[in-house]
Amino acid sequence: MENNSKKQTNVSTESSKRLEELLLHLKMSYNKFAKEIGLKDNVKVYHIKNGRNEISADLANAITATFPQISYQWLLTGNGEMLVQNTPEEEDEEEETYLRAERNRYNLSLQRIQELTNLPMKKLKAYDNGDENMPDDILEAFENLFQRIENEYNESEEQDDSLPVLITDEMVSNVKVPFYEVDFTGGFTSPEMFSEVKPSFVISSPSFAGADFACVLIGNSMSRRIKNGSVIGLKKIEEWWEYFPTNEIYAVVTKNWLRTVKIVKRSKKEGYIDLIPDPLPEYNNPEYETETIRMDYVVGFYKVIAHAFFERMSF
Repeated sequence: MENNSKKQTNVSTESSKRLEELLLHLKMSYNKFAKEIGLKDNVKVYHIKNGRNEISADLANAITATFPQISYQWLLTGNGEMLVQNTPEEEDEEEETYLRAERNRYNLSLQRIQELTNLPMKKLKAYDNGDENMPDDILEAFENLFQRIENEYNESEEQDDSLPVLITDEMVSNVKVPFYEVDFTGGFTSPEMFSEVKPSFVISSPSFAGADFACVLIGNSMSRRIKNGSVIGLKKIEEWWEYFPTNEIYAVVTKNWLRTVKIVKRSKKEGYIDLIPDPLPEYNNPEYETETIRMDYVVGFYKVIAHAFFERMSF
């Protein structure tokens, strides 16, 4: 039984490595990847990432249906190459179709094209592979679609400059920290969303200088230090396990995507950290307790650079 368990762990670990390699190739986050292959949520993908499950045949079918250049056999077993290899004759003869070229240009899957056009997937695959020529009206519709997508891409490059600025007592032009109107402890599905969702506005308060982003903190476990409903500015700490100033306030994300803000110090138990609350007495019944967790269970570690409570937010 123990050998079977070890074998299953090894298989799941290899699936996790292949999934990570695939997403690096596709240049996608786990959330975006789950949406592209038609999953309603990202739980199944994260279970593979964390080594709990292996890539199933059904999931491999969903992936290769969306990304036909990926090898089904490689996804399941790791054998062969990740990308489907064409023979030299096929490479010489194959020409990139209009639809495939435009999809590759904007990194769009056939599934996403189907959502945007409502065309049957069978037709889209035929156009994508060059098995069927597009009628003039369909071609014109695609040209209009990709023109709109190009316009959106151009606008997105300037979106940070177009964001409103939070008016505060002190403001400096060289500080522009994106603010997400979400509770850190309960509103984010994963760290990737910080790069996938447009922030509400930017904060130019000098106390937030050095923060990567800002969001809201709801709760009273740190109410002696940070008022419930405050805006907190966070900076990601790389390789924090090597060194971090102890007994300071950090925002921590764990592998099961729970998030907390606490005073953090190295535990007396090697390889662990202590998460220490600091509530006001009126909020400490029942009493908040120190939590001790493994360092390797942490997937995100952020220093709380600043916090502020804004009675009124205006633009």
